[in-house]
Amino acid sequence: MSLPAPLAGFLATVLLAAAALCAVSLWRRRARHERAAAAAEANHVVMGLGMAAMVLPATADLVPPTAGAVAFGALGVVWAARLLALRHRERPLGSPVGGDRCGAHPTHLLLSNAAMAVMYVIMVPAGGMAGMSHGAGHAGHGAAAASTPLALSAVATALALYLVVHTVATVAVLVRLRAPATVTAGGGTAGGGTAGGGTAGGGTVGGGGAGFGSALGRAVDAPAVQLGCQAVTGAAMALMLLVH
Repeated sequence: MSLPAPLAGFLATVLLAAAALCAVSLWRRRARHERAAAAAEANHVVMGLGMAAMVLPATADLVPPTAGAVAFGALGVVWAARLLALRHRERPLGSPVGGDRCGAHPTHLLLSNAAMAVMYVIMVPAGGMAGMSHGAGHAGHGAAAASTPLALSAVATALALYLVVHTVATVAVLVRLRAPATVTAGGGTAGGGTAGGGTAGGGTVGGGGAGFGSALGRAVDAPAVQLGCQAVTGAAMALMLLVH
């Protein structure tokens, strides 16, 4: 992947942070028995880790390209099956862009997994160079990208454009969400939210660990955090598709 080393390192750090956030959210959803949302969150964790590994030269060959393509292709098929099942039952599909990315339209997860599979497919020619060094392997990645079939490049570009549009729409929702939230937060504090007893009511005395866990859970579940994570991963995936 032809990214400058500082940008690749920054992108990997952001993606690992997003994967960690998704892992915390996964644990919370499992505890609340939200099985479908937990499955979506687990998928986000895998995608975040996969992209972080892919973007760094030292770990780009960690996952064999064929295995990565098959794995994410299979996940895409699972979400396609869920989409068809929900349509057959006439169940609500959710919004393509929403405050909870795991409650969103299954089509987004289907296309995101397709994007991951396409990135690995582009890398497949380099996957056969098992005996070569990391440096030579990355040269192979560049050669593979240069010789990528036109149809595959078109699919990658189309998926990247979808992700860019989805990211812009997500940021727009985030901006609309943040404006009234600031006013509400100000009103809540003025109205005595703190005086209502968060700390004075004994939360700290009752157990700092529980209080921290509750605060972390609220932060992870906040729509702004969910949307921000969705926007970051979507933009990163689009960038990686375009530079492959």
